[in-house]
Amino acid sequence: MARTQAYPRAIDAVLGSRRVIFGEPGSVRRPIAFLIITVLISWIIAPSFLTVSNISALLISSSFLIVLAVGEAVVIMHGMIDLGVESVLASSGMLAAWLYVFNKWPAALAMLLTILAGIAIGAIAGLLVTKARIPSFIVTLGTYWGFKGIALLFNGGNYISPESVQPPREFTFLGIASQTLNISNLIIISVVVVALAQIMMSQTPFGTWMKSVGSNEEAARTVGLNVSRLKVGAFVISGLLAALAGIMFAAWQDSIYPSSGEGFSLQAIAGVILGGIPFTGGRGTIVGAAIGALIIGVIDDLIVLLGLPALYEYIFVAIILVIAGLQARGGPFVK
Repeated sequence: MARTQAYPRAIDAVLGSRRVIFGEPGSVRRPIAFLIITVLISWIIAPSFLTVSNISALLISSSFLIVLAVGEAVVIMHGMIDLGVESVLASSGMLAAWLYVFNKWPAALAMLLTILAGIAIGAIAGLLVTKARIPSFIVTLGTYWGFKGIALLFNGGNYISPESVQPPREFTFLGIASQTLNISNLIIISVVVVALAQIMMSQTPFGTWMKSVGSNEEAARTVGLNVSRLKVGAFVISGLLAALAGIMFAAWQDSIYPSSGEGFSLQAIAGVILGGIPFTGGRGTIVGAAIGALIIGVIDDLIVLLGLPALYEYIFVAIILVIAGLQARGGPFVK
């Protein structure tokens, strides 16, 4: 009998030690621990990983995914999903470039209209989910395919670059791709987006309401929360940030393709889940989601450093998704 009672105590001791390291489900400790492990493994396998130039390039190339992951995190926190962010990114980048290059709009005006378009896309998606009662998976699968087509409509399916017109019209976009104090503005923008979103979630009523809807939607309605408005707001934020990421991507590449950002939807979702936010929503942090997206970026960077074919990315991301799913639900190894 004593031996039987010892087993639960031993299990509790083991799980307790894991909680000290990883924190409770949804804790930011978990993605931080995974990031440290991933960085150490990358450094061991590829010593050139921890060079200043490589880390800078990694942070720049991950900035778009981080911005997308923040918007995705807000949606998933409500217990929904947005599959269309990569198509909104591509079509937004094409729209901004089309207005600026072919129609010679001022950069600020082209960017503003693009951001407003992203907000409108998010609002329409949110209304379809809340008013038409169509599952978010179906609605955003529609935006995924629909805006892939819209991206192809700009410039007849061809890419847009400064050389698309003569004389060339450089993608300045207010210096988004330049530097401030030797730090890329793309990195600064992604950090600011993460910081503002985290403050919104942890320091404002909206963040509390957002978690309440994800935790128990019926209870949230019972206490008087406007669940429909909150859900529409989540999609608006996601659409806005996807449009911003599209502008950032176009400025960074100095060109934009209809297929730009391909695979980013699933990578953003993987980053969010790896960051500790479960599909059911209700817990987690924006910082955790951003770190999860950065981990995906580290994996991509390692593949490049090792000279492996790009197809390995899919294999590694699949493994990461399984690990993310286990840790997000408080699986046996990190409960």
